Amino acid sequence: MHYSKKIFLALFSMTLIVGCGSQDSNDEKAFNLALESIGGADMIQGLDEYLIKSERDEYIMGQGPEPGKGMMLLAAPTTNVSHKLSQNAIRVDLITTLAAREGGYITREVNTLLVGDEGYLSEDDPMGIVKEKDKVLTPDKAAAAMKTERLLNPHLLINEVLNDSSLLVDVDASSADKNEGWRYKENEVFPVTVDRLRQTGLRTLVANKEWEQQASQKEFFPKMINKTLIEPDWLDKWKANTEIDENDYLTFSIKDKVYPITFYVNKDSGLIAKISTMEWDVVYGDIEIEVKFDNWDFSQEIPFPMTVRMSQGGAPRWEIRRDSVEINPGFSEDHFDQPPGLKYIHNESFAQRGWEISQTMRMFTLSGAYRPELKWTALADGIHYLSALPLDGIYTLIVEQENGVVVIEPGMNDLKGEEVAKWIYANIPNKPITHIIPTHHHNDHGAGIRPYIAEGADLVVHESAVDFYQAQINRPKSSVVIDALDRLDDRNNEVITGVSPDEPYVIDDPERPVIVYPVLNGHTEDMTVALIGNVNMLYAGDLYVSGVARDKRSGTKRGPNVVPYHSAISLNEAIKEFNIPADILLGSHDVEPVSYQDLIDYITD
Repeated sequence: MHYSKKIFLALFSMTLIVGCGSQDSNDEKAFNLALESIGGADMIQGLDEYLIKSERDEYIMGQGPEPGKGMMLLAAPTTNVSHKLSQNAIRVDLITTLAAREGGYITREVNTLLVGDEGYLSEDDPMGIVKEKDKVLTPDKAAAAMKTERLLNPHLLINEVLNDSSLLVDVDASSADKNEGWRYKENEVFPVTVDRLRQTGLRTLVANKEWEQQASQKEFFPKMINKTLIEPDWLDKWKANTEIDENDYLTFSIKDKVYPITFYVNKDSGLIAKISTMEWDVVYGDIEIEVKFDNWDFSQEIPFPMTVRMSQGGAPRWEIRRDSVEINPGFSEDHFDQPPGLKYIHNESFAQRGWEISQTMRMFTLSGAYRPELKWTALADGIHYLSALPLDGIYTLIVEQENGVVVIEPGMNDLKGEEVAKWIYANIPNKPITHIIPTHHHNDHGAGIRPYIAEGADLVVHESAVDFYQAQINRPKSSVVIDALDRLDDRNNEVITGVSPDEPYVIDDPERPVIVYPVLNGHTEDMTVALIGNVNMLYAGDLYVSGVARDKRSGTKRGPNVVPYHSAISLNEAIKEFNIPADILLGSHDVEPVSYQDLIDYITD
């Protein structure tokens, strides 16, 4: 991981351009040129409805097989996006294909409705965590979805300026501090998972020879790989389609809720080539969001780009291939009606969080990001299971020891970590947080470590993940979101312990020792599980224990032609290899424990 040499502006001199005597400014010239290229003020202000039919490829970081390496391509869904500008309404209807729990693939329809600040979602949760099909989006999720659609549609942003000229601002570089955003290197982008069989865990990957030669020497490689597609210029092709020489373009900037949005305008055609802004990522900190617009269609009075690519830190985030754009299609009267029986309650501070970290949230749509309320269950004396509202899909285990408290599985939301720390100090007073243990590096499980590091906790991870977490801890201070670790004036020397792949690591205690074991598996290279000794309770993280709990609760049996999940098999192999006395099993994604016999029954039935 590294930072670009490109300079971004952290402080802006907000000089109004429109109506303030700056008619000859380059900013106004660029804005007017861009406005005319998409039809002019009358056409844009007269635009009320349009419908975009497209395919969307989405790429997510934080789900690769190795710590700090690789991204995942989600299936390209058929997407219809309906816009009603007079209502500030957007409806996104998509049909996508996902790997099914029982093997094979399933088709899933997801409908998102955004009206002003409000957000609603209609979907069947593939994880089985949220049962209701129709639900209200929390303000952070609604804001993240709205911000994404605005960035993908420059017409919306231009229309906002026409309705409020104070949004157009002058960027005074002479008074600006320098802020560097995260830029991914090639060895952080590769490999790209383009398919993964859920039952076996085997991936089809796009990679280069360098990655394949290095990864193929690792013991976990045959458990993870289905086949590798060697495309060494894959990332170069993306960059060729998204990067421009910014000095060749006129620019103007507009205010936004978190960070100004800068437009790059072709000097000759006036077309908007790119926009860029900055937001925050829970792992990488400040990171640039760039959206490139290509293949403009001039067949209607208002031109639209038919190819839209969003980059995050220079790596792919979205690629949208538009089939058609229909202006004023005449939507039905109920097209933008909210689902019946639901009531949205707005909270501006919650929504602000969504604006700050929109793409991190969109990658992991189950995870809420605002400051949560906590619920907890006492599993045994000194052992507590904590969950968050808004849901983040992760149950965090709290283990009280004689000299402190061990926290297992932070989840992704850093604000959850701050609230967990408060809960510990209120309910287990006079004891410090001594250790934080993420079971593996995937964002939804292990991205929220920094609040615990700020509290002085030692970090315990698989030894293959030490460098990745070290970089996350030591990243530069943010100019967008100041988290718990950034708020510290004096930093202590953080301690990271790497767990050997050959033997466990023990956090000793007379009553509740915590023993961290490595697990050789195909999901991630850095998988660990944690046993609470004396009660023989094993926190098994992402290794399908939560699936066993859901199946047991619903009475679901594995079909006769469906193989057991690879992660369940790997967990059992680790239990036998290290002779782990795992009487009770806990999973990251479900509140109910299961027995070791339940795991064996699932594997062997």
